[in-house]
Amino acid sequence: MNLPSSLPRIAVVIPCYNAQDWIGRTLDSVLAQHYPDLVLVVVDDGSTDASVQRVQTYGDMVILKTGPNRGACHARNQGTLIAQQQGASHILYLDADDYLEGGMLLGAGHVAAETGADIVLCDMHILHYDGRREDRFLYKGRVDPVEFFKGWLDGLYFNPSAVLWTIAFVARIGGWDESLARNQDMDISLRAMFEDPLIHKSDQGAAIYVRANPNSISRNNSHKAMDSRMRVLAGLTRRAPRTRMEVLMPILLKRLYRLSRECFAMGYIDVGRQGTKELKAQGFRNHFLGSRLHRTLSRVIGLEATVFLLRR
Repeated sequence: MNLPSSLPRIAVVIPCYNAQDWIGRTLDSVLAQHYPDLVLVVVDDGSTDASVQRVQTYGDMVILKTGPNRGACHARNQGTLIAQQQGASHILYLDADDYLEGGMLLGAGHVAAETGADIVLCDMHILHYDGRREDRFLYKGRVDPVEFFKGWLDGLYFNPSAVLWTIAFVARIGGWDESLARNQDMDISLRAMFEDPLIHKSDQGAAIYVRANPNSISRNNSHKAMDSRMRVLAGLTRRAPRTRMEVLMPILLKRLYRLSRECFAMGYIDVGRQGTKELKAQGFRNHFLGSRLHRTLSRVIGLEATVFLLRR
């Protein structure tokens, strides 16, 4: 590879909460990238284990910020401020249990320098609980925002560990939403598409998304988590009309309907009503999901009453 004369300064920001079993592997994987202009930041989010002590063993190779538990999005926003102060122009948000392999940072830096992209996507492979690895190779070259948005809705999502952003673009879209307990990645990634970013794909190296952390908020269905899912999906649905994403409204509305039904079934009535309110505002009347009885009842008495009546 012929490298450009000036690679961007990249900050890798790692939000950390009780990750003593993984943080060492994560940090080692970043340092093993040997990226020539790197700022490595760990923002500890009130860990109660030995995470801070593990990070401190890396000395001045890592900038460590500690504070009370305020969530991963707050930690990422704090890390973004540190990255700006350190003169970084690009940023990668690496979860504390994920890691990088191959020349991922160098490949992403090369693409960023050559294309001026707002977002550089990298390959993201998934390491499952049982040790099974799922390799994913998505997209090539320039990626259209509508294609990316639709791909995400179809399951072709990207963990933050596989996305290099310009810090200027992160600031432009308002950073991470600190009020969310779930679907944080979906929120910032798809919200960004409304700004019509320049997106390019790097084929060098990969981020490994590890599904082995039992403390992950992404694997619970609490009221708070379901409320976050609803607010993200409703917000995207509300914003899509009269934009390039409007062609995806049928998919968004179907997902919103399914999520509303799920919330009613779980007893989260207030959250389900958020969804049905948004569906009504968008003129959605097609109760097409479920059994024939469910569809018929939904048309007559509404989704909430139908789920309550059928208890499903």
